[in-house]
Amino acid sequence: MIAAHVVNAHNKHLYEKEFDEFLRRRHDFFVHQKHWRPPSPDGRELDQFDTDAATYLLGIEDGRVVTSARLIPTSEPHMVSEVFPHMCEKSGVPRRPDWAEWTRTFVVPDKRATGLRGTLTQLCCAVMEYALDEGLGAVGGVQETYFMPHHSALKWHAEPLGMAREENGEWYIVAYIEVNEAALASVRKILGIGHSLLVKRGRQVPFIRDRVVPQLKVSAA
Repeated sequence: MIAAHVVNAHNKHLYEKEFDEFLRRRHDFFVHQKHWRPPSPDGRELDQFDTDAATYLLGIEDGRVVTSARLIPTSEPHMVSEVFPHMCEKSGVPRRPDWAEWTRTFVVPDKRATGLRGTLTQLCCAVMEYALDEGLGAVGGVQETYFMPHHSALKWHAEPLGMAREENGEWYIVAYIEVNEAALASVRKILGIGHSLLVKRGRQVPFIRDRVVPQLKVSAA
């Protein structure tokens, strides 16, 4: 089972080794396997959306990064708004601080063929848990259409914002998943867990920047 470490601009210094591994695995997947981008001389994959607005979930198991997610508020420039706005012809491009674009997910090759209870579902569970903790309404973005049946298998409600389109021989769609308690309960039931998958080290900041985080009040005995 993965531990999903929450990494942001304020605690990234605690994850120098893991973040470098994450960028190199991104390069292997998105450059060498998917051929989405040209090779980088330093073997790391970065794009214009790797800014201080991004929050990363690094799925770590047995000391290595095996999966990942990048979450960006849709009120900030994000991949759908800047690259794929034409794929939101049904509902328009989302621009809400409580909607997170979810991109840059990979699963290392030896963890892919593990069924519905495998690494991808564990990452999905961590993303839903984080989104619920942060008071988000939806997570999603542009994705390959084969993710839609996976969302359904988790009993998640994913709403397309436009029609599926073919790009370089693969089909993509922009869709957002509703964040709620039932969605988290469903994926936890599939995984057979009741505990948190998130690890939070160092300074944490609210995903919704102007959201006030309630302080825990301890009553006297």
